[in-house]
Amino acid sequence: MRKMIALVCLLLFMVSGVAGAYDTLKAYSVPISFDLGENYYKVDGSPDISATIIGSNEFHRGQTVTLNIDLMNNGKLLGFENDRTPDNADEIFGAQTEMKLESAVVDATGIVASLSAGPESPIEIRSVSQKIGSIRSGQNAVSPARFDIKIDKKAKAGEYNLYLNLSYDYQKNVQVMDPDATAQTYNVNRWYGMMVQNQTLKIVVKDQADFEIINTTGTLYPGGEEIIILEIRNTGEEEAKNVKVMVDPSDPLSTTDNVAFVSGMAPGSTAVAKVKIKADSEAVAKVYGIDTVIRYETPEGDIEYSDALQAPVEVKEPGLFQRLFGWI
Repeated sequence: MRKMIALVCLLLFMVSGVAGAYDTLKAYSVPISFDLGENYYKVDGSPDISATIIGSNEFHRGQTVTLNIDLMNNGKLLGFENDRTPDNADEIFGAQTEMKLESAVVDATGIVASLSAGPESPIEIRSVSQKIGSIRSGQNAVSPARFDIKIDKKAKAGEYNLYLNLSYDYQKNVQVMDPDATAQTYNVNRWYGMMVQNQTLKIVVKDQADFEIINTTGTLYPGGEEIIILEIRNTGEEEAKNVKVMVDPSDPLSTTDNVAFVSGMAPGSTAVAKVKIKADSEAVAKVYGIDTVIRYETPEGDIEYSDALQAPVEVKEPGLFQRLFGWI
């Protein structure tokens, strides 16, 4: 009869439990020794972990950063349901002990965290899943979850979603066995479940100025020096003020005037920078790349530098005119 009662209680418990937690319930591990016919209470509650990015969530395109994510357990104990009424001193002691132990239903243990981005996202997640440990209800993780991310250089300004997956165990039910009120002893069976929570975190790729060199004009010959004109476009979303174009040619090219000033560049606009470049007399005729960096001021007054750009400059074979009137 007792086994029949235990079986009925088990079925009722599973039906009532699954209805409210199906989205997060992944698996149960029920001990063979667990006898619900001997259980005093069913408890209502579970862990509930929230995640928050520590510090700013705004970054520039092209950045590699470490996201620090704080985890807090907001689990709540909602109440107890009486399964069986104790009828002697030992059972009263066992019931009181079980009630105390059941309160751990809101604690999360063995937390594993992983982070992902959508298939078309310009955000690359460079960290694998990591173990966080345990978090009791009302507490934060001892240390934050840390994930390295890389933002693509061509990412558009705007808001992007990252998906945090948390899986952990929690104590689903407790059974106190062989309580002895006089000796204050007992044995415990614990029934654990696995929970999964998925949360969306948002990061922002900030508006910023970006640049590309769309054209260069000017002809160089070995041993000659000429004004090379660089046409530059602001491909970003933000205005660049007090722009300086700084060039750094390497052998066999050189310059005595490596900075050109441009007043300002609105998004989508182009500007012209003129720099004086000299080619060594032994320079081989071909196209050379001149390292170019744009220094500019943001609308907030901050000084920023672009990534190094390559300005193509061609050194040509001298023709008859250059041979007769030129530098060789």
